[in-house]
Amino acid sequence: MKTRSKDVKLLLSIISILAFAGCQGTGQTVNFNPHALSSPSPKTATVDGESLTIVVEPFQDARPHQERLGSRTHLWGGITHFNAWNGNISEGMATLALDYLQQHKQWHASQGTDSSTQTNPTRDVTLTGTILSLNANAKSGFGFTDITIDMRVRFEAKNTADGSTVRMVLGAKGSDTVAVFSPEDVEQLLNLVAYDLYKQLFQDLAVKNRAFHLQSASGP
Repeated sequence: MKTRSKDVKLLLSIISILAFAGCQGTGQTVNFNPHALSSPSPKTATVDGESLTIVVEPFQDARPHQERLGSRTHLWGGITHFNAWNGNISEGMATLALDYLQQHKQWHASQGTDSSTQTNPTRDVTLTGTILSLNANAKSGFGFTDITIDMRVRFEAKNTADGSTVRMVLGAKGSDTVAVFSPEDVEQLLNLVAYDLYKQLFQDLAVKNRAFHLQSASGP
């Protein structure tokens, strides 16, 4: 019986050590590669049936700390850092905007470059953005991990037809709690929050005379 008791204590000690090691951060960085969510339904019709040719230019990153998105704080100490698109956050966010347009709208959308304005004179709208904030954080407790995502982007839609520019600053956030944490939980929530951000953007825009206008100012 004494031997069995020692074996049980040894087993419990090993489990405790493994659990402790699993709940400690290594200081390493986990890289995400978010993709736009697949469209759950057919593409929505364009406003007034008008078609647009939209070029999504590279975004700018105006965050004060661009080296990472956030971190996970572990239960018994240590931190794991988060990043996405191998640090090319501005490029990744622009790609998500393009993916959203291609999946959910009937407009023709393509990816541009900083120098492509003159090479594509047929574009109706040039869409750009500046990332003001983008944070992904997780905090682990005993038997749970809380995940929070928030983002804020300044958008500019430049209309070729009349030379006007529509500007908006939009934000989106989300949270989730999981019992067993996986980095994919952060990536999935990041996808959902980005989807909400771009859905909000294009719901606030109306099309008139092959140009974007704010819904509130578009008029009849």
